[in-house]
Amino acid sequence: ATPGKKVGMMNSGWTLQLAAGLLFVAGTFADVYDLSYPKYISGCPNGCAAWTDAANAKYNQTAIDALWVLPSAQTAAGSSCAMPAASAGDHECDCSDANEQITDSFAGPWCVCKDPSPVGPFAAYCTAPQKVPEQINLQVASPEVAVVGFVTYEDALPAGPPIAKLAKADGTDPVTLQGVSHDYVVGNRTWIMSYVKFGNLLPRTDYTYSVKSGSSDCEWSDNFTFRSGYTTGVTRIATYGDMGHSHHNNMGNMKADCAAGRIDAIVHMGDHAYNVGMANGHRGDAYMNAFQPVLSSCLWMPVIGNHEGSDGDHFNRYLNITWGEIYGNAPPVHSTATSALGHLLTKGTMYAAGVHGPTPTLNSRYVSSDMGLIHMVGLDLNNLDDGQVAWLEQDLAKAEANREAVPWIMVTSHFPIHHTELTENADASAEYYMSLAPEAFARTGHDFKPCAVPGCKTVGEQATDWQKILHPIFVKYGVDIYNAGHVHDYQSMFPMCGNGTACQTNFDSPKGPVHITEGNGGVPGVAGTNSVTSCTSATMPWCRMAGKGGAYARITAWNYTHLTYDHVDNPTGNVSDSWTIVQPKHGPFNPDDHIFL
Repeated sequence: ATPGKKVGMMNSGWTLQLAAGLLFVAGTFADVYDLSYPKYISGCPNGCAAWTDAANAKYNQTAIDALWVLPSAQTAAGSSCAMPAASAGDHECDCSDANEQITDSFAGPWCVCKDPSPVGPFAAYCTAPQKVPEQINLQVASPEVAVVGFVTYEDALPAGPPIAKLAKADGTDPVTLQGVSHDYVVGNRTWIMSYVKFGNLLPRTDYTYSVKSGSSDCEWSDNFTFRSGYTTGVTRIATYGDMGHSHHNNMGNMKADCAAGRIDAIVHMGDHAYNVGMANGHRGDAYMNAFQPVLSSCLWMPVIGNHEGSDGDHFNRYLNITWGEIYGNAPPVHSTATSALGHLLTKGTMYAAGVHGPTPTLNSRYVSSDMGLIHMVGLDLNNLDDGQVAWLEQDLAKAEANREAVPWIMVTSHFPIHHTELTENADASAEYYMSLAPEAFARTGHDFKPCAVPGCKTVGEQATDWQKILHPIFVKYGVDIYNAGHVHDYQSMFPMCGNGTACQTNFDSPKGPVHITEGNGGVPGVAGTNSVTSCTSATMPWCRMAGKGGAYARITAWNYTHLTYDHVDNPTGNVSDSWTIVQPKHGPFNPDDHIFL
């Protein structure tokens, strides 16, 4: 196949398309997909073996074949570097050694070595090519603005700004746009992170774009097509937390959903990649490259989780990946920062100039945006500081005043405030609960441990602290939904009236916010089976339904009064739980119905 050309329809119903540095085999939705990277450079002394004839002293051919979801994708990969889907994330914990878990593609594309010596290497990771755009993703800025972010690997910050070509999908109204670039240095690795703003977008319009860095000899990316945001009409978004590059994640489903119009944007509620900073940053690269077939064509709003705060570089990589959230309406300033401090100061200038959503924010730890009929807020509960709370009040006050145009308010963060496991483990250590350790092998649910020392802060006390701060604000501004991840399962609650009490046992004219945990978008090693059962009990009557297995949500705001939540299983794409909120009058809830701690 020739780079950039389509290779017809396969008999299986899958279409093969070769992008710049990426071979993607797409088709019926479910789980993650096989990916190949023809432009990546093999780390094997004699190059890569063909995947269909790669047996050596360490790997037999049957085991190699089992790494792939589609035999057609394995054949199409030839002897290219690849990230096979069937083995993605199968064995790793959060702290796995990259080389031990090479068949999981832990640190990115790899291959089985051709004609290895008796002592190996028998397989090796591959190196990204220079000056080829990758990790392309579109971040929500406002209904009329999207920001495309991408990475290139170059020896120095380009002299010129990054460039994008944008046009309507029919080729009309072409424009060439400039953006900003930053260098991001960790150890001996340098990323050139570039962002270009797509402004004044027409609503619900298909656009095509390509990008390149400011280097004159940088390659152009392939063309990608996306659908712009909007301010009116039926609104469709996907939400979930906790997803890595794993076999049973939701990437394939969401790619198909966005293409079919079942969703128009994605909200990822924290814990990206497990973890973006590991393996000297290669873990984040692998994740963002695996996600590129989705995020290059579907808008997303990332929310920070506890893994981003503890991923080895203290969420700096996350802030760089998600910087498009802040860039929003900022002027096209080109950064020449070559140090960590210069990098930070440059972003500080842009944060001050770039007002991304309805309310100014100075960082991407907490953001908000409107998508059609839904006002979306992302909070950072790793540190719910006074500045963030004051900003939340300002943002929700504006959202409440705009209820006729945008009736539904959804607040998200990584951590749930109500969940049966929090209640059952109220005396456990909060520090352990919020750390990385309990998630190392948590394919489902969450792990808890007793306090290591007397008097430590408990899970119950932490949840109470969040309730004390947030519940009065949610009541004051009539927040419809609070959505979170972290606990690796699904739970939907009835409308909550404070202190672990339900206002009612239905969703007709809710008297309080509906709390949801959708916390297993596809964590490493998650099983390919799903279940949904009732979680209502005498001690926890506020819990409605609970689910196990990799999944995500499709939220559809039909109009001012009706919003539907569909819980979708990753392996099948089936909706295993569905319910609808009917709210005839949005606005503040009656405080007399609520208990305040």
